[in-house]
Amino acid sequence: MQANTFDITLEEAYMLSSQVKHFIFKPTTPFEYTPGHFITFHIESDEKTLRRSYSIANAPRANGQIELAAGFVEHGPGTQLLFNLKPGDTLKTTGPFGRLLLKEDNPKRYIFLATSTGITPYRAMLPELTKRLEQDPELHVAILQGVQTRADILYHDEFITWANTSPRATYRAQLSREDASQLGEYEHAGYVQTAFTDLRPNPEEDLVYLCGNPGMVDNAFSELKERGFAVQRIVREKYISR
Repeated sequence: MQANTFDITLEEAYMLSSQVKHFIFKPTTPFEYTPGHFITFHIESDEKTLRRSYSIANAPRANGQIELAAGFVEHGPGTQLLFNLKPGDTLKTTGPFGRLLLKEDNPKRYIFLATSTGITPYRAMLPELTKRLEQDPELHVAILQGVQTRADILYHDEFITWANTSPRATYRAQLSREDASQLGEYEHAGYVQTAFTDLRPNPEEDLVYLCGNPGMVDNAFSELKERGFAVQRIVREKYISR
């Protein structure tokens, strides 16, 4: 899919948590992408053009809207731009980019791990994952979101609704700074990559996606290789907030 440069206009924005904001944009020209792709904003700062990339957080829609989420970073050019936008403001954008895409042929199980806003491309995949679960009775899908506290969980209700569509769909929020004795349904204690103990990933049957904090991605990637995973069965994308 060829990348194009186009303008994009903010329609709405609201806070998802104390540190993460959700944005709804409308491209000024038709824009095609696949769930898992990201776009890049062109930011003018100190007479330089900077580029900041964000995964698209929704499946393609007939009305063309593009959603994304961004975390607040003190003095970050991307943060300064996005968090101060008002409805009607327009940005120059390039895309789509990325390889965090669903394969044409299903594995036995998809395992998706994310930290913070790294969950956004998986949100965009939910309609397609629902369709694949309906069409493939052997397919299983597990989505795990790693955050520090319950207040940091993003799109929690949407993922719970999705998990309830099939007994072969699993969703869990991994909380690293919550009391393990006070966890609710769909909540588990510990860092997201520690869930491998429960999931028991199979290097012959599973396909694992990693998206988010570079530390999580690197640690999970190393553990998966130790468990016998070939590099081709691990799809990863690192998020660097700035």
